[in-house]
Amino acid sequence: MSRLQRDDAAASTELGYVFTFLLGVLLLTLYSVWAWDIENATRERWSIVAVDENINRVGQAVERADSVARMDSSATYSERVDLLNMENININIVMLLDEERLLVDHPSFERQFEQPISSAAGTTHSGEINLRGESTIWVHLSSGNVTISTEP
Repeated sequence: MSRLQRDDAAASTELGYVFTFLLGVLLLTLYSVWAWDIENATRERWSIVAVDENINRVGQAVERADSVARMDSSATYSERVDLLNMENININIVMLLDEERLLVDHPSFERQFEQPISSAAGTTHSGEINLRGESTIWVHLSSGNVTISTEP
């Protein structure tokens, strides 16, 4: 007949294994949260750069349309502007063109993205575009009006 023996060394070894495993799970969880935070911060930074670049591209196209109008007030002009991909493309981001500026705004943005328009020609400026899902914007000059649109 065998007798049960109390083995404290074996029990503490098993507890050590359990605590080592739990420490590993904790460290992996902390690393995952840290990496996820870095990824989100990078995505947000890229989106800000993309919005800045997109408003610059469209603003320059509007200025070129104004230059054409200064040379010939009855000219027509269209320019395609390819947009950089933004991470926040699933939300409703609006680009607005008025007489003084080109504006991209959304309540979740920390700041307003704006580019002044020189309005050096006798043209009027107008247009409002929801950038959700858009990869191209068109700048049109026709009959002294500069507009932004999603249609060629």
